[in-house]
Amino acid sequence: MLRIRAAGERCLGDSTFDFYWQHKGTRLDPDKSVDGISLRQIVQALRRGERVMISGDVGSRLGSSLGVDLLRLGGRGGPIEGTGSIVVEGDVGRRMGISMLRGAIYVSGRIEEPMGNVIEAESDLAGYRKFVSITEALEKGIDIIEPNRMDEQGMFIEDGIIRDTLGARNPTAKGIHLEGDAGMSTGILMSSGQIIVEGSAQENTAVLLRGGRIVIRGRTGDFTGAEMRGGEVYIEGDAGSFTCARMRGGAIYARQARPLPPARMYPLSPRERGLVARVLDLGPMQTLMYSRFGLQ
Repeated sequence: MLRIRAAGERCLGDSTFDFYWQHKGTRLDPDKSVDGISLRQIVQALRRGERVMISGDVGSRLGSSLGVDLLRLGGRGGPIEGTGSIVVEGDVGRRMGISMLRGAIYVSGRIEEPMGNVIEAESDLAGYRKFVSITEALEKGIDIIEPNRMDEQGMFIEDGIIRDTLGARNPTAKGIHLEGDAGMSTGILMSSGQIIVEGSAQENTAVLLRGGRIVIRGRTGDFTGAEMRGGEVYIEGDAGSFTCARMRGGAIYARQARPLPPARMYPLSPRERGLVARVLDLGPMQTLMYSRFGLQ
């Protein structure tokens, strides 16, 4: 077990080291120490299944990509079973657990929104709230607390909390039904299942989507479908600017969008007209497809 005294530091337990492969250490040094323990040592302990006890408040991005064996850092891209846990005796900043896949985070104090891909479960530690990955809860049927609930079809989220990276890396055929708005990067790296957002979603919706379906009843921010590989995205409103940036596969159906070439707008086929009518509350004349490849 590691014990750390914190004073608002960010990126503790962040397996990406604040996207180290992009900034090459200019924003965050993995060997920077907090209370004599490096950020790298914290991540390594969690990967080994250990518990990290933190006394004091922590900043943003706590436990980012917790439980992911990241390809960008030499891993295989899947979950790390047996990932450890983080226990915070204090408050936690924004974006706790973004893209989290395994492990648990316990918090005694308050948590700023938006959160990440986490949902509250029954706690086994007195005086602390327990949060697990939404993706793991879907996969394994982990019990979550009201007002959220699970059934054999999937998860229903009704707590009103804004979350980034909702459903990150989901490999199951189950669904997520969110009442309200979603944050950034909804469905990032999802390969199966369905996400329905009964509201709007922020930028980077469906980024790196590999499969499955995302339905947004409102609008999305810019860069919808960025680096998308497959799957389908349905948006009742505007899909924003820079849609389909570096898109490699899949399709986006929306009332309007401003795609980046080579992606462009295509009219709907007869099959797609029927599909859009079933999925969205829009007539086919109100909806267009945005893709690199046109009608399949």
